[in-house]
Amino acid sequence: MVLFAMLFSLVATIRGERPVLQASDVVFMYAPRDKKLYEIYSGTVVGWAGRSRSKDDKDVYWFRKQVEEAHKFGLKYCGSVDFVVDFGGFIDFCPDGFEKAICRDLDGNPLTVPWLWDHRHNGHPAYWFCTNNPDYRAYLKEQVERACVADIDGLHIDDWRGTSACSAWFGGCFCEHCREGFKDWLKAHFGEEELKRMGIEDIQSFDYAVFLKSKGVTKDSWRAQAGNLPLADLYQSFQRESSLKVVGMVFEYAEQIRGKPLLRSVNSSASTPEALRVAPLVDFFCGEMEHQANTKQVYLEPAFVYRLVEGLGKRQAATAGGYDWAFIAEKEKPGMVRTWIAQAYAFGSVFMVPHHQWCYTQEKGTHWWEGNPEDFAPLYRFVRENASLFDGYVSLSDVAFIYTDEGFDDIRGASLELLEKNVPFSVIGAEKDRGGIKKENLEKFRLLIKGKGSIPKEIEKLARQEKKKILQWEGYDSLPWEFRNQVIVRGSDKLRVSLRYKPGSANAPIVCHLLNQDYDFERDDVRPVDIEVSLSKALLGKVLKSFPGKASVYIPGKPMQKVNLKISDERISFNLTNLGLWAIVVIGG
Repeated sequence: MVLFAMLFSLVATIRGERPVLQASDVVFMYAPRDKKLYEIYSGTVVGWAGRSRSKDDKDVYWFRKQVEEAHKFGLKYCGSVDFVVDFGGFIDFCPDGFEKAICRDLDGNPLTVPWLWDHRHNGHPAYWFCTNNPDYRAYLKEQVERACVADIDGLHIDDWRGTSACSAWFGGCFCEHCREGFKDWLKAHFGEEELKRMGIEDIQSFDYAVFLKSKGVTKDSWRAQAGNLPLADLYQSFQRESSLKVVGMVFEYAEQIRGKPLLRSVNSSASTPEALRVAPLVDFFCGEMEHQANTKQVYLEPAFVYRLVEGLGKRQAATAGGYDWAFIAEKEKPGMVRTWIAQAYAFGSVFMVPHHQWCYTQEKGTHWWEGNPEDFAPLYRFVRENASLFDGYVSLSDVAFIYTDEGFDDIRGASLELLEKNVPFSVIGAEKDRGGIKKENLEKFRLLIKGKGSIPKEIEKLARQEKKKILQWEGYDSLPWEFRNQVIVRGSDKLRVSLRYKPGSANAPIVCHLLNQDYDFERDDVRPVDIEVSLSKALLGKVLKSFPGKASVYIPGKPMQKVNLKISDERISFNLTNLGLWAIVVIGG
């Protein structure tokens, strides 16, 4: 225990650049039992890997051993902190007062975590504890301390939204700390006259739960339609800001203890405006994304998310959702999983090694599936062997969608349509709390597209200064023809093309990822296809000074081969025969 007294009495000075997750990284979600898997998969990062169970010497030794073994194989190791699911740990941490920290509904009833319905600890259900409660925040810091007893390289936060998620979807939280916190938040943001226009006559005595009940709101109506009820949007803003403050506190505390910048991540699908708000606080996103395995087809939505986070300067370390893995476990379809892996890497993100996967159904609750290394390791080794074709690369395009929260649904729909039609595009984020748009974000694009609603006036002004046209998206037909045919694929309507280049590297080639997504569920494989791909010479000319007569083709499990390029005044094209899952065509360089 002397070790802890020495360690946590120090406030370290944080130096160094922020670490990054590279596009060729191979990420283990959890530390595997068999450490040989690190080598088999060519692993580089353990992304979501827990902490010491306690501060007892035995548990500290065990956790340090986990970190040391990962380091021995050359991997970075990210410890983790749980904002919601470690309910049992908090019950033990605060045995005489944990009930005061339980999230409460409008009537003061305790709330539990819905997806942990089959979990109990010392006879207690999985209570949802409030991240606004001082005792629970103290427990989060204690988790950080246990993660930092070893030389970790990063920190992951699970369920980072904490009480704000409970408030948005699950009926809470109306504990005393949330009600008092909201009152203080209102006082800080609004004057007396503004508050009166909201129906608040006396802010000093204001109680949001009492206020809602006076309007006829019940606990059931709050849960069903919270977003449409009086002051609910402000209440959620308060909860959101509180959660983000706790996330920042946790990361900063860990970096103080370790004395260096840590690779920061949170469990997030990164697929909604709410999920993206944490972007400025993290280095990458890491978590479950819906893949709709039960459709028996390759789901394209993750590709949109990969483009979206790229526009925020981030990357997604993805895995599928619990229902997806339950389907894979039941049907044993590793070939479907391979399509997910290839799609992630082809669009600039990563898919975590599927060695030990959390499965969930309402009927079975939590259960697990163990992936076979023979099914997946060759793909990950392929990525690592060709890391130079991934790291530092971004989407090559003339078109960029301007992302705003208001226009999210339009941009999402448009992006999915362009992905399906192989129209090159990028996404750039305009929301100020996620960095906003700078001059250098616009320079490389010829056409900017916005969804319905407005975009920030400073963005419109910047676009005018840079002489960039902003198009209102009105469907695919509103896109000028010159951008629709920059990529033409013949031979398959289920081939997806991802063109990528390396900014700041004049001699780097363009890489053209070709994903065959014609998946056959019965065979658990893609149907091989003969294809011709024709590319706009003008688009490639943004990067290449000259056009070679041949390109190099990299295919998992096969030696590199050359393919002839047919060059005309306006187009560059090539043919591939019997294309399986994935090929990378390297042009120039």
